[in-house]
Amino acid sequence: MLATLLASGVAMPAMAQTAAQATTVAAAAASSGAPAAPSPANAQLANLAAQDFGRLSVDGNTAFEELSLARQAIYDGDLDTAKKLIASAQTALETAKADNTAFQKAEDELMPTKTRQQPPRPLASTGKQVAWLPIDGELVLDETVEPTPEKSAALAAANRHLKAGNTARASEVLRVSSVDADYIIAAVPLEQTRKDVAQAAKFIKSNPYKASEALRDAENAVRYASVDIQGAGQQSAGAPTAPSK
Repeated sequence: MLATLLASGVAMPAMAQTAAQATTVAAAAASSGAPAAPSPANAQLANLAAQDFGRLSVDGNTAFEELSLARQAIYDGDLDTAKKLIASAQTALETAKADNTAFQKAEDELMPTKTRQQPPRPLASTGKQVAWLPIDGELVLDETVEPTPEKSAALAAANRHLKAGNTARASEVLRVSSVDADYIIAAVPLEQTRKDVAQAAKFIKSNPYKASEALRDAENAVRYASVDIQGAGQQSAGAPTAPSK
């Protein structure tokens, strides 16, 4: 995954949790006076997070994992393995190009680092619109929320369900827990990443250092986008919007 890259921003308090614990968290929320039936607004926001996770590029994520592994293989002196990983990443990127997950944005419309809050943008972007491939995503607690074991456990459960492809269950966890969160998407510029990986493939045997530099450029090109996911009874004010396709 993108553990190293995603960890570069504000860290989310995490708790290991079983399915039974997730059920306990939901039950505790209900017994503490939380509404039994979630509001339509909360359900809509929870579903938005699930939909965005459903639009992540599986092949794009695979390609990014492989190019990271290829760079490590170059560092270890295992050029044969690096060459295979680079070739596999190229194939995955070609597949990702046709998976209909890329969205159009100018680079200055995205975040250079993983943050929960974005400064206001009073002026429209004048940058060139390019295709961005969404390769990973996660939910983090909103910075205005004081972390508690229950909220952290609920968010960890929602992330686990989303990464397992169970978006319905993830939405349910968000609804019953009424946790304010930010959904962070990691994305890479599709065409530039393809060029960087092609450059690495070209030089992997003749100039491994240059190949590693090309892979590093691809890793450094990751940008982020966020959207507020708020609990029942909350209203979003000036929240950044998720990238639209």
